Amino acid sequence: MRPVSSAEMGSSRRLNWKRAQISYDCVIFRAPLWFIESGLQYTRLFGWLGEDRDRDVKINVICPATEVHIRKYTKQEQIIVRETPALYEQYVKPYISGFPADRTKWMENILTGLSEQSKVLYSSSEFLILPDMKWDVKTLSSLYLIALVQDRSIRSLRDLRRRHLGLLTSIQREASRVVQDKWGLGNGSLRMYIHYQPSYYHFHVHIVNANFQGNMLGMSVGQAHLLDDIISLLQLDPEDGPGVFERMTLTYGLGDQHGLFEAMRHSSGNPDDAPS
Repeated sequence: MRPVSSAEMGSSRRLNWKRAQISYDCVIFRAPLWFIESGLQYTRLFGWLGEDRDRDVKINVICPATEVHIRKYTKQEQIIVRETPALYEQYVKPYISGFPADRTKWMENILTGLSEQSKVLYSSSEFLILPDMKWDVKTLSSLYLIALVQDRSIRSLRDLRRRHLGLLTSIQREASRVVQDKWGLGNGSLRMYIHYQPSYYHFHVHIVNANFQGNMLGMSVGQAHLLDDIISLLQLDPEDGPGVFERMTLTYGLGDQHGLFEAMRHSSGNPDDAPS
């Protein structure tokens, strides 16, 4: 047995069939084969017990873990809230505006070319496509990519307007082309969606294998909005005037550890009951 060095923890490599002991903040695990991904606070470790198997082990390491991280990964009770445009303006928009910049630093580093450039599958002046850190880049049935948009003014679904149709259709087209060229996945093989509320308020699109069954909460009704549906709604937008996502009431699940939980729990569906 030998400990994995900090250099190995920070690199993307495989420890080819050598038994390794991972010791990190009192977490110790043994497995024959590891694939390691790392970036800023986040490290993903994947293990296989054989050459031709889906991954057998996945470990997420967050260091240092803040109170926000702990709340995010704590088991939560969900409630369904109805976010009217008025509630968005009163509670959600200020919450998004106050979202700490350091929470999206990892995205900025990718978009500005400071990190992860060897993993980028597609790049343009508008967006990048690369593997999501949740994917082991090996198991095709759990393929998981992410498109990161360069336009910092789009924080969430609420900011989308008809003028963004070109951007969204380009993401759709290039994601389909990338998985066809690289992995041979044809039409109908991808599920592309946007979260609301998202974990991070920098606009991004999730691109996953249509057969992927993990992360069910992240793909549930009220959390995930299909890119196809969003494009169709924006096509109905007027050329001028308020957009559809400005005018819609959005219904979604919210966990009891979310920063918006108390305000939305008291006010959703009854603005007069909102806390002062």
